[in-house]
Amino acid sequence: MTFFNTKANAQAVSGTVAVNLIISDAFSIVLGPTPDVSFTYASAADYAASKTVAKTNHFTVISNKPYSVAVKANTVFNTISTTTPPLSAVQISVDASTITGATYTTATLSTTNQTIAGAASPTIGTAYNINYAIPTAAPLLAMSAGTYTTNVVYTVTQP
Repeated sequence: MTFFNTKANAQAVSGTVAVNLIISDAFSIVLGPTPDVSFTYASAADYAASKTVAKTNHFTVISNKPYSVAVKANTVFNTISTTTPPLSAVQISVDASTITGATYTTATLSTTNQTIAGAASPTIGTAYNINYAIPTAAPLLAMSAGTYTTNVVYTVTQP
């Protein structure tokens, strides 16, 4: 009887495929479902105390790089019977419950961009809780009755 010891040689063929990552700077800001903010001064008690309107999930930021958030009014408040409240009556700040790794600063509203969150970490969706405050009603004294309005603009910037 004869035995044959045959060793089969494995054969392989290779192919190379390129995998490309095409990365662009990407960032956005999306307002929450109820972005408007209203302060009501209807009684003497309203004028005697500070007021804060807290907006949970006010807007969401997506950014693939570190970023900052700035705020400004696009114009002064409208005038009613020759009276116009100063923008500086309103302060805007990021609530400490918002986790971004950023440095937060309170902005006194003006028509110039002011950073409220600086050096925030990249994110695939951070919801910002924002506080609007009028610490004292003194700047609102002697204003004519009515609704004064301005628009606030948030800007996200990557370095």
